[in-house]
Amino acid sequence: MTFGEHLEELRQCLFRALCGLAVGVVIGLIFGNWVVMLIQQPLEKALTEHYIRLSQRQVAQQIKALRAAGVETPFTEDAASQFVVSKQVLAEEYLISPRELMVQFASALQAMRKRWEDDQNALLTLRKHLQSGESLPQDAKLLTRLSHGFEVLASRWPAMLGDSEAAPSGKSTTLLSLKEIATLKGKFLSGESITEEARKKLIDALGLVSGQIEKGIAALSREHGELAGLAGAALLEPGRVDDSEFMHVFLWRPAKEDPRVRARSLSAHEAFAIYMKASFLFGAIISSPWVFYQIWSFVAAGLYRHERRFVYIFLPFSLGLFLAGAALAFLYVFEPVLTFLFQFNDWLGIQLEPRISEWLSFVLILPLGFGIGFQLPLVMLFLERIGIFTLQDYWSQWRIAVVVIFIIAAILTPPDPSSQLLMAIPLCLLYFGGMALCKFFPRNITAAPRGRSQAGVA
Repeated sequence: MTFGEHLEELRQCLFRALCGLAVGVVIGLIFGNWVVMLIQQPLEKALTEHYIRLSQRQVAQQIKALRAAGVETPFTEDAASQFVVSKQVLAEEYLISPRELMVQFASALQAMRKRWEDDQNALLTLRKHLQSGESLPQDAKLLTRLSHGFEVLASRWPAMLGDSEAAPSGKSTTLLSLKEIATLKGKFLSGESITEEARKKLIDALGLVSGQIEKGIAALSREHGELAGLAGAALLEPGRVDDSEFMHVFLWRPAKEDPRVRARSLSAHEAFAIYMKASFLFGAIISSPWVFYQIWSFVAAGLYRHERRFVYIFLPFSLGLFLAGAALAFLYVFEPVLTFLFQFNDWLGIQLEPRISEWLSFVLILPLGFGIGFQLPLVMLFLERIGIFTLQDYWSQWRIAVVVIFIIAAILTPPDPSSQLLMAIPLCLLYFGGMALCKFFPRNITAAPRGRSQAGVA
């Protein structure tokens, strides 16, 4: 095959490979959202474990410091540390002023009582109007109040019944359902007549809810009276803030709900770029069989007929090793690499705020680098069988090969020693595995005459 024919074959193979990659990317656009969520899982898991370890250490230190200062705590530092790990929660310490709480509680109870009194008045107004049998009033304020009465009834009625559509056992089956309340409200506000039976049901329901609200208002009044006295005492020193009165309170939050365990996007267009990169990654993986076939087809075009057998034997193994390397990176390498990097940030006291775009670049580099690196045994076997290298060459130069492997691992991985080691060590094992493959792989299936075959050129 002439040099020009080689270039033409290369052009055709590259074109077919790019077409296959394009089809894969189009399919990837359909599943891009799913891919983005999938590739965030290792990052979120590593971040969760990082912040759990950080919270575990911090809460133990805080409790120890509080005990040393004479502040009583309801649990020991060991118990709190174990709770953080077992329940996967993060603890944050807050200082709370009891005086502020009393004032705020008194104000909140007063506002709640006022709102309940308004609800009670709306219910009584609606019940009184239904009992009088008068037609729909024309006063806008009164209509608003009557409508509010229906809204209060609908919001509080399910809690009284225990079920939104039927009364519980032991209660009258003549009670209204929410659907009936909504229907009666629509008829009433539109001026339609209501049957006497429905009117009676509505009056009874309004009476029940009104009675419950009245009991609640009485309870709120008692609680507000007590808190009002405490709040008045708390306001005797409005210009003074004393740290000795603060309460030390730990708030526990599930680690998965913490915003720090999620990757962040810092620009509006970044999400679209992430989606496109994820689609390209997915497309490259699903189109890899076709791309590898085209690459090996180009290699086969320049070989003799007996040498082409290596291509057809190596192709499935090459694809399998590529996918195995990518899977190893995604399933087993990401977590220790991220753990190392996060611990390094913790050691330097740097707050973590990972960006999703930077993480995606990391995801793109590492699996592809592992997949390409895992081709080493087949490349060694291929070069040995076509006579470029011998098994003795591989064995005599293994020290140099190890150095080259570490250099290649540094190029194919992000700039951190953990990922370099996690790639270099398997590649060193694969190098010796390649030598074993050269020694024990059966030669009879690839045996061929030494002479050139006339049909050996495509």
